[in-house]
Amino acid sequence: MIITTVFIDRDGTVGGNGHFKMIEDFKPYAGFGEVIRKLKESKIAVYCLTNQTHINSGDMDYEDLKKSMVKLGFDDVFVCPHTEFENCECRKPKRGLIEQAHKKYNFSNESAIIIGDSYKSDMRLAMKESILGIHVATGRKEVRNDYHLDNINIIETKDIVSACTWIIKNNC
Repeated sequence: MIITTVFIDRDGTVGGNGHFKMIEDFKPYAGFGEVIRKLKESKIAVYCLTNQTHINSGDMDYEDLKKSMVKLGFDDVFVCPHTEFENCECRKPKRGLIEQAHKKYNFSNESAIIIGDSYKSDMRLAMKESILGIHVATGRKEVRNDYHLDNINIIETKDIVSACTWIIKNNC
């Protein structure tokens, strides 16, 4: 498998505990900067893919969030600012953020990976889009079977560093 594109969730995957953190309080997990650098050295595009309802509520500024994620090493940031009750098309696990990425960048779902801590949003999106999912055991504490994800290809890893290390090792 040749991997060209990696989408990574923010809260609970890059850092934090799976729940909203203000930009100034958000700290990436140890080793994240090194592995994102290695992905990019391997010519893999790395995008942040995140639901952030606090943008619409006024607790977070979209541009500030984007700048903070680019500062961490992301090539671009795709954000849904809506609550689940707003019935938008971009809130993970809906496909709107992936559609936005397709409009902006040339990649195939078969050469992409989604890394996240949530079966409910991240891994379900991977399933819907036929994208390989890598679930990290940080952040949210969910049970895979609660989301009917028995028959799809999800790799389980302990954290973002091991997920990115797996990608680098298996990128043929």
